Amino acid sequence: MLLKGFETVEIEPVLDGCEASGFLDDNRYADLLLRSHITKGHGLGRIKQAMAQKGLCAGTIAAAVDRSTCDWFELARSKAVKKYTDPRTQDMKEKARRIRFLMGQGFSYDQIAYALDYDPYDESSF
Repeated sequence: MLLKGFETVEIEPVLDGCEASGFLDDNRYADLLLRSHITKGHGLGRIKQAMAQKGLCAGTIAAAVDRSTCDWFELARSKAVKKYTDPRTQDMKEKARRIRFLMGQGFSYDQIAYALDYDPYDESSF
């Protein structure tokens, strides 16, 4: 089989050498992607989706997340504060808009409740 004018038997040893030298390392790439997305303020859901789209397997993604020391609740709060200055609001339409924004950023509902400073299980907060 030809790939870009090279036979597969020619390419395989080169790729194996790159892996042995550490030039191709899925774990290192996963850590890099994770740090990059955390810096952008993305939540875990969005990060996992982006990593899967880059071709990383579920095991590599899970291992990178396990190695991370990120506090996802605080990251969600800092994202909310950066966007809204005061993330708390009494306006129901505005609260729903803020929840949708943070969900789109990949945060869980509990993380969003923490970020917007309300109790998700309290009926009176809605």
